[in-house]
Amino acid sequence: MLILGCDTSSIASGALIRVEDAAASGRPYAGPVEVLGAFRTEDTRSHAEVMAPGVEELLRAAGVEGPELGMVLTGVGPGPFTGLRAGIVTARTLAWAWGTQVRGVVSLDAVAEAAHDAARAAGHRILRVVTDARRREVYAADYEILEEGYRRAAGPAVGPAAEIGAALYPAAADGEPAEDAEPAPAAPSAEPPVAGRGALLYPESLTALPGHDAVQPTAEDLVRAALRAGLDAASTGTSPLYLRGSDARVPAPRKRALR
Repeated sequence: MLILGCDTSSIASGALIRVEDAAASGRPYAGPVEVLGAFRTEDTRSHAEVMAPGVEELLRAAGVEGPELGMVLTGVGPGPFTGLRAGIVTARTLAWAWGTQVRGVVSLDAVAEAAHDAARAAGHRILRVVTDARRREVYAADYEILEEGYRRAAGPAVGPAAEIGAALYPAAADGEPAEDAEPAPAAPSAEPPVAGRGALLYPESLTALPGHDAVQPTAEDLVRAALRAGLDAASTGTSPLYLRGSDARVPAPRKRALR
């Protein structure tokens, strides 16, 4: 089975991956993963320009035609409006043209995939993934570290780095929830280590997992995260995960000149 991954929640990246056909069952997959090709940029503002040519080169170099793909996976964020849309639209359009299915994955899961082994080796039970949301804010989610793998325990959320714990666990900050409310996740007793670029940007507020303070979501890790959870767990919806309003504003009506 061939899978194309795309993510533009931060940098722009793509990956072409081959796995055993057993992955198509949708159950968690722990078999071999062969990366046939991958690309990533360091620029966070050129997503629309690089995604389609990057995917074209991936397929050409691997000698793969689009209709041979079994699935296209796209990161759905959270991320900035324009960049995030570029990756999702690319994935949707290519999947439609090639007659294959497209599914969405929370982009923060890709950072958890890259960092969970290090967190486990250091004895941590919770890993916080934090990426740059601009406006001096961060996107974040907490992951419970399991004996094998991990699971998202809280989030995603957005807020200032110094206050992101309260954003992830609002019930703990607001007091007792209503009787008919869904049980809220319990906040960790201590601030967990952080993986992701947020730790690099805000070291005064976040304690980095050593060696993982510059990790960005990538398409390769996104696909690996989806396979670990099982492809059936990937969302059939690919709507962008926006956690706040757009920076763009509709101009107010112009005032009529006095006569």
